[in-house]
Amino acid sequence: MTHSMFRKLLFASIVLSLAAMVVAVFPTYSEALAIAYENEPQPWFMENPWIFGGVAAVLLLAWLASLVGLFLYKPWGRTLSLYSTFAALLVTPFIGVLLSSGIESALFDASSMVWGAVLALSYFSPVSDRFGR
Repeated sequence: MTHSMFRKLLFASIVLSLAAMVVAVFPTYSEALAIAYENEPQPWFMENPWIFGGVAAVLLLAWLASLVGLFLYKPWGRTLSLYSTFAALLVTPFIGVLLSSGIESALFDASSMVWGAVLALSYFSPVSDRFGR
């Protein structure tokens, strides 16, 4: 694993995440399905915009900071990436039901796989030596 390949994978993860967010703005599912989704009960976490917004803002800021740390090969970058990913996984069940199109799901899944590769490579590859400096 080269340093340039590591950064390309990191960049690919970002691009895939952004592409999934763009696709989410233009849903391809039916209006009837969207209405049925809106009629689903919201979990308490989503009904409290201050709690949800605060948690989402902290996770977003941690993700952005960790990206900077990973791009700059800072030891705190990979640690923050790992912990913020774990925190996001712990919060996800409290979001409740999600509705997404096939392409949106594919892009988010691809982004998650690439992100997992980035995290693994930052700890278990020749690139990991650069984080120890």
